[in-house]
Amino acid sequence: SSGINAEYGQRSQCPVLLLCNKQDYEMARGPAAVMATLETELTVLNETSSNSLSDDTQRSLQPPGTTVKFDKLSNPVTAVGSTSVGSEVDISALKKWIAEL
Repeated sequence: SSGINAEYGQRSQCPVLLLCNKQDYEMARGPAAVMATLETELTVLNETSSNSLSDDTQRSLQPPGTTVKFDKLSNPVTAVGSTSVGSEVDISALKKWIAEL
């Protein structure tokens, strides 16, 4: 399997929410962009870990040489935007995600 599995550290199938706050800012990155950036960073972290001198594969997210992709995980990963500053509070996407659990 190309996703995280028991061999590479997954112990549950808990849904994960990436809540991207500050969406009211003009230069804010949207949820899809945040997800893509996080996937890239986790891939780099995974490669760094797998290339270390340690033989601790339990700390790897996926097998060495694979790209971390949230849609390949057995845990459902969702990214949504929100705003929570002053009178502009919009956490409707968070409430909807919780209600669907």
